[in-house]
Amino acid sequence: MLLPRQLLLCCLYAYAFAFELEQHPFLPAQTAYKPAKRIGIVGLGTGGIAALRALKSLPLDMREDWEVTIFDQRHAVGGLWVPQDDAPDPPSIPQTPAYPGLRMNAVHMHMTVPNVYFPPETPLLAPRAHVLEYWQGLFNAVPLGVHDRVLLQHSVTRASWIGDEGGGYWELKAMDLRTNLTSGFSFDHLIAAPGVNRFPRVPKFEGQDLWLAKGKRLEHCLWFRDPSKYTGQTVIIVGGGPSGLDVARHVVRTARKVYWSRQEGEPELPDIDGAENVPRMTSLKGGSPTLMNGTTIPNVDTIILATGYEVRIPFLSAGGFLDDASHLPSDIGKRLTTNGRYISPLYEHTVSLDAQYPLGALYFISLLTYNPTGLTNTAQATFAAYTIANASLLGTRDDFRAALARREQRVRDAGQEPSRYGHKVILGYGAEQGWGEDGFYQDVLVHDLVARDPKLAGLPGVPDVGFNLTERWRVWVQDNTDRVLPAWHQMVDERGVEWEKEFVRGQRTEADYLDTMRRFMEYWDDRGE
Repeated sequence: MLLPRQLLLCCLYAYAFAFELEQHPFLPAQTAYKPAKRIGIVGLGTGGIAALRALKSLPLDMREDWEVTIFDQRHAVGGLWVPQDDAPDPPSIPQTPAYPGLRMNAVHMHMTVPNVYFPPETPLLAPRAHVLEYWQGLFNAVPLGVHDRVLLQHSVTRASWIGDEGGGYWELKAMDLRTNLTSGFSFDHLIAAPGVNRFPRVPKFEGQDLWLAKGKRLEHCLWFRDPSKYTGQTVIIVGGGPSGLDVARHVVRTARKVYWSRQEGEPELPDIDGAENVPRMTSLKGGSPTLMNGTTIPNVDTIILATGYEVRIPFLSAGGFLDDASHLPSDIGKRLTTNGRYISPLYEHTVSLDAQYPLGALYFISLLTYNPTGLTNTAQATFAAYTIANASLLGTRDDFRAALARREQRVRDAGQEPSRYGHKVILGYGAEQGWGEDGFYQDVLVHDLVARDPKLAGLPGVPDVGFNLTERWRVWVQDNTDRVLPAWHQMVDERGVEWEKEFVRGQRTEADYLDTMRRFMEYWDDRGE
């Protein structure tokens, strides 16, 4: 019979051993269970959630005895939509650019995954908390297996392929941010879903040091949180994309004067009442902002850079499997490389074509920009899931490289350089690849699966023959979102959130929300704005 002290020691040893297994999950003691496939997902934002949903939605006979492990450095699921309102000061990098007043930059119907819609009475331009709730709800609905693991507050620091193009496995190192302990993990397939809004692109301007020495401010919008910080100031916002639009909309409410500095070739976004449009800022020579046309703007207090984000994946670079280069070669390289805007070579922004490991060993989800997030992430995740289950669906590396070359050439034909254009899906999908009535990027990717195996049609995530992932109503929503976006913001500014709540009261189904969108457009047209 064990004495109380002996019993206590046994319990402590058992606890310590269990803790050791949690920290080092592939110790020999765990060899009793051997999964058929080990899949690692890095990132639990919209891309990682889509990947997990697709893997767990496969028919059971396709995914039997798979083990899925998901890592995320945040304390909660949801990626950039998880709040961090007390952002650290530069040079420390916040974990998210999402500020308290952030809303979706498109109507929420445009951004959903197929057949799962926002809750009743959600404002058309959903606030941050609503978007977070939507994606967390999708995650919570996934039936995890007993051997699947969700490791929050774990930062993947290194990924290395042990083997060659004929076979091998991924070796990952991940640090538990609560204990600073690093553990090793092994996977047959790796899905990188880190998002694209983490590493700010901060251009260096001539005269910048003199500007800062005067006590002026130059900051990237990644750190933007509270517009009251700019009360009474003269502010220049540099960058004409969605981030510049959103920041300008907030800053005009508090600043004395706002200039919105944009250049030709940036997206055609609506003007902001109260913000003066000016050409792109090119220098701070002499300690004052100078524009592309030579004009100097005096008495500026703060410059906010909405200049985008660099495409960096440090854990792949640390392992030697993502090269960093300031310029990408004009021809398609053999090693995975990023110039900070574009990762190449990838098939349809999704499958790595690096020859150091087998085709299908590494996938990317959520690199895309200017895209309907729910649909494109779902398409990429569906493609990854089915090709992990059946590698013969991938075809050959040469086929995929040829497809990449054709798409990049169409981008050039449209007057853009792929290495600078990045992972946008606006260009590069001509009629022969399903643009327009026959489908969009996401449809091209899923139809490619069915073309390789017609029996996949109608399985989870794959439309029946003759149907697209993109329902026709989504095309109408996409075509009219830009009309609704500035008008809805203006109405909320004028009448407040109570008007917004009343306008969507009783709206429950997707048909209801489409009707709400039509009603609002008619209402706005009647105002004569």
